[in-house]
Amino acid sequence: MYTIYALILLCIQQSVASDIKMFCKCFCGSNSTIFELPLIDPKPCSLCNKKFCLENVESGMCDGIADETCPSNDFRTTCFARDSYKDEIIVRCFLILTFTLVVCAIIKPYIEQWRKNRITRSQYTAVAIDDN
Repeated sequence: MYTIYALILLCIQQSVASDIKMFCKCFCGSNSTIFELPLIDPKPCSLCNKKFCLENVESGMCDGIADETCPSNDFRTTCFARDSYKDEIIVRCFLILTFTLVVCAIIKPYIEQWRKNRITRSQYTAVAIDDN
């Protein structure tokens, strides 16, 4: 009984303590690059700005965007999260549940046939004995 509680507690703890990785996607015209953001700041998306991108992009990728003060319509940033343990647990539980349901649907007719045969074998008719 305690092992069931321990497994439930472990699953809840895993889903609550999700290890989120934050990324910054920098668009320079038609080029784009994704960088992992350091999680030192409580709001890592605040680091995803033009200055961060220009410091981290390859040289020549953002030609025409010389510095962070240059206004350009061709430059955009997007911050997003990915690869949390919570998402991984949800996907794995879904896959396990789906696989289990498919297996149950496949073997159900065989189990019903086995039960039916077992019931008919266990039923018997008493034979009357004649003492003549």
